[in-house]
Amino acid sequence: MKRMREGVLLALLLLALAAPAQAEESVDVGADITVIGTVVLMDDGLYLDDGSRLYLLIDMEDPQAEGLTVEVVGQLVMIDDQPAIKVREMTVLGDVPPAAQPEESEEAPPNRG
Repeated sequence: MKRMREGVLLALLLLALAAPAQAEESVDVGADITVIGTVVLMDDGLYLDDGSRLYLLIDMEDPQAEGLTVEVVGQLVMIDDQPAIKVREMTVLGDVPPAAQPEESEEAPPNRG
């Protein structure tokens, strides 16, 4: 009897842990979503990598955003059976790419002669 109770508790625990992942997957096309991830530049545009999937970013064309960690708010759409976000708002959370960082000036060493 104790083993059966442990088995039921384990099954309930696994269901509870799986429920949030399934909820993320069930977002309706056309729904407003907020996703945090890293901007990736590919041949066909900018994408947001949230660690589990890539979203094409529609209405985002700035290649300098590559490498930034951002929060994107927009409408979920499907383009060629791939998830995409029609971007309404993007907030940079961190990871400024090297191209955007100010360069330190290199000074010549003092002449000691």
